[in-house]
Amino acid sequence: MQNGNLLEMAQKGQHNHYNIKFLKGYGFSIKVKNSKIILKNTADPFSEPEVEEWFVNKMPYEKIILSGKGYVSTEALALLSEHNRNLILLDVYGRPITYLNPVVESLTNTQYRIGQYDTFRDESKRDYLSRQIVKAKLDSQINFLKSTNRPELDSGICKLEGMRDQIVHSVPILIEKNSAMVYFKEYQKLIPKRFEFNSRNNKSLTSSKRNATDVINALLNYGYTVLAGEISKFINGIGLDAYYGFYHKNQSGFQMLVYDIMEPFRWLVDYSVWKMAESDAKGYRINLKDYSRTREGLIVMDYSLIKRFLELLERTFRKERRYDFSRGKKTSDGLKSVQEITIAKIAIQNLADYCIDKRITFLV
Repeated sequence: MQNGNLLEMAQKGQHNHYNIKFLKGYGFSIKVKNSKIILKNTADPFSEPEVEEWFVNKMPYEKIILSGKGYVSTEALALLSEHNRNLILLDVYGRPITYLNPVVESLTNTQYRIGQYDTFRDESKRDYLSRQIVKAKLDSQINFLKSTNRPELDSGICKLEGMRDQIVHSVPILIEKNSAMVYFKEYQKLIPKRFEFNSRNNKSLTSSKRNATDVINALLNYGYTVLAGEISKFINGIGLDAYYGFYHKNQSGFQMLVYDIMEPFRWLVDYSVWKMAESDAKGYRINLKDYSRTREGLIVMDYSLIKRFLELLERTFRKERRYDFSRGKKTSDGLKSVQEITIAKIAIQNLADYCIDKRITFLV
C-alpha cells in the first residue's frame, strides 16, 4: 500500500480536471445541445450557475454524481450511457438512490451470469466465497491500520489478525461483525476528537432511517456510495447480476454482489476520510462552516466540502501499487503498477472466471 501525500498532490493539480463531477442543489441540469453535453451546476443559489460544455468523447469525467433537485434529459442519459459514463444519484445525506450503467449484451456475459447462478446454488462454493471475501476485507483493514504507523493501534491490529486466522473454522458473518467493532474502535483513534466521531452509525448502505450524526460518518456515507457506484459499473460491465451476492445473499433492498465486492475496498474510503480529518492544509481542512445539523441532529454537508472530499477520494482510487496482474507485458517479478480501483475490477473478473470454472480459486 503506497500512501503518498494525496493532499499535496491534489493541491498541486487543483487547476486540473478531476475524473469525477459533482452537481448539487436546486436546478442543476444535464442536457445535449449542438451534440455537446451541457452540465449546469447551481450549488450556490446566490451566484450564477456554472456551465460546462463537452463533446462526450472529450469529457474528462468518468462519473457524475447528482444530489438535489435537477433535470437530466433522456438524450443526455442515452449519450452518457453509450460512452460508459456513470451517473450516481444520491439523496442529501449521501445515500444511493440509483445508478445508471449501460446495458451489456454478449455471449460471454451471458455465460458469466449463468455460472453465477449455478455458483449461488452451490452451498460449498458460497461458503468458500464468503470466507474469501471476509478474509480479504480483514487483510485490507489490517494493512491500512499498519500503514498509519500509530503504535496505539497495535493491540487492535493483533486482535484483527487473530480474527482473520479464525475464518477457516468460524462463521464468516460473526467474524465480520466482531471485527468491525474492533476496527472502528481503532479507526476512532485516528480521528481528531473535535469531530466527535464515536462509532460507525450508518454501516449499511440499505439503511433508510439511520443517518450520520457527525461529519466523519457523513463523509464515510458519501464515500461508500461512490465506491458502490464504481463497483456496480464494473459488475454490470462484465455481465454479472448485481442482485445475487454470495456473502450478503440473505439481505434485501440493495445490490448484494456490490456489497460483496466492496468489502475489501472500503479502506479506500476510510483512508480518504482520515487524511481529510487530520489535514490542516488550506482547502482541505474540515471547518465548522462546511456542515450543519438539522433539527433531528443529522449532518448536512456544504457543496464545497463534498467536492473537496470527492476529489481526494478519486485520487485515492487512482493511486497505484505493485500487484500480481497476469495481463500485459511480463515483468521480472510478475508484478505491475495497477490503480487501486482497477484491482476491484480485476477481482470482479476473477469472480466471473471462478463462477464458470475457469479459475479454481477466488482471490482479491
